[in-house]
Amino acid sequence: MKKRAVALILICLLLAGCGETAPRANARTVFAMDTVMNLTVYGGNDTQLNAAEQELHRLDAALARGTEGSAVYALNRDGTAAGTELAYLVRSALAISEATDGAFDVTVAPVLELWGFGSGAGEHRVPTEAELAEALAHVGAARLHTDGDTDHVTLDLPAQIDLGGIAKGYAALCVKQKLEAAGATGAVLDLGGDVALLGTKPDGSNWRVAVKDPADGGAYLGVLATDGGRFVMTSGVYERYFEENGVRYHHIIDPRTGCPAESGIVSATVVCGDGIWADALATACCVVGADASLALRARLANETPFELILVTGDGRVLYTCDGFTPEAGNGYTYEKVS
Repeated sequence: MKKRAVALILICLLLAGCGETAPRANARTVFAMDTVMNLTVYGGNDTQLNAAEQELHRLDAALARGTEGSAVYALNRDGTAAGTELAYLVRSALAISEATDGAFDVTVAPVLELWGFGSGAGEHRVPTEAELAEALAHVGAARLHTDGDTDHVTLDLPAQIDLGGIAKGYAALCVKQKLEAAGATGAVLDLGGDVALLGTKPDGSNWRVAVKDPADGGAYLGVLATDGGRFVMTSGVYERYFEENGVRYHHIIDPRTGCPAESGIVSATVVCGDGIWADALATACCVVGADASLALRARLANETPFELILVTGDGRVLYTCDGFTPEAGNGYTYEKVS
């Protein structure tokens, strides 16, 4: 039976010291992308929140591959589609796939469906080796193409794409931009546990994000202090899974094998200035494991810098963030990695 665990990231809005001059927090709860999202804008207004909510619903429809009329639906059906947004996302996905040596791949959609983790809402089951081989024959970034600098995208059918691995990161980026354009100076966007931070807290201090313990929804690993302009995105093998014959199978599929990743990573939190990369890299890190994740961070340091908080199956927490303060006494072993 599929289980939806609690969100990995809990925002701590520590506004002590703001006094009576602190701007009022305007909040809105939105259900989009199959997720409960909480938007909080300081000193904002209903107009800003309305724009943010409308953008989330627009993106929900535009990026869902099962929504007839979306560019993704058209691409999967016809093998060709055009659109500035689609082309931008496909180029981003292809760049991330190349950077991660295929650990992140939006063409893994047919394999997700086999396991029952796709948008087709099929039953969870372990596919046969023959079924996996057939699906994997149509998986790979080489089957997805963009036409130079145009908005034209093509797909080698019967390959299929699913943008779910970058959808919330892109949504966070778009909503953040909408709020900035509307004059918001401070906001926390919690898109089902994936977080975007805009501007500064009312008292001028860093935002504080409590990173939840993947093994205990009522506890946390530590608190991350960071400035605005950051995206804090998490993927974890505990989020969606099913059990068959006493074996647990999770939803983070290794595109290279077609099976749930066995990297030793329980959860990966990525802190980055780019929402799309943060979202995708969190998934990729769960696929490749701790050592390869740290090597990837070093390799991308000049191009797309990011920080990591990795939880391993043997109870270690590896983190690179200077602003992360571990929580004591929870049974984990913490290691700061440079």
